[in-house]
Amino acid sequence: MLERKELLKNLAIGFIPLLVFIVADALFGLTIGLIVAISLGMVELAYIFYREKRIERFVLFDIGLIIALGLVSLILQNDIFFKLKPALIEGILLVLIGITAFSSSPVLLMMMGRYTRGMEISEQQYADMRRMMRNMFYLLAVHIVLVVYSAFFMSNEAWGFISGGLFYIALGVLMLYEFWQVRQ
Repeated sequence: MLERKELLKNLAIGFIPLLVFIVADALFGLTIGLIVAISLGMVELAYIFYREKRIERFVLFDIGLIIALGLVSLILQNDIFFKLKPALIEGILLVLIGITAFSSSPVLLMMMGRYTRGMEISEQQYADMRRMMRNMFYLLAVHIVLVVYSAFFMSNEAWGFISGGLFYIALGVLMLYEFWQVRQ
């Protein structure tokens, strides 16, 4: 359970700059929106470093994507690159989850070794985790398609809901389903 909490926390932290971007873009335009989102990402990294005395690699990667895609968007004056950031991050996560879910290599467990140190995982727990990862894989795959579609063909508000709010709603429904499965 600890690895799921940590993963969800890191994903939630990664979406804060996106939500701030939507508001800042609507109020002040693309340039200010991207500058604010990049600045907020840097503040998040500094805060985590100050609080935990370490650099969170997921957040650092997320901020790197914000900066890279934000700079490309500023140079080209097109926010599509920034809007595709959630799909890129989820695509990387999709690959990791897919390897864990559909192969015999629990790559996510290996990556989260510092959080699972000393934990014994039984065959049944591993099978349950793989089933959950398969469900998460399909959810992420659909969400990536929706994010990409909304980035190109929908309003900023619709994209913001799909890339942020809808993800959390779908994740909540999936967690309720998983809880129900465990109870059965």
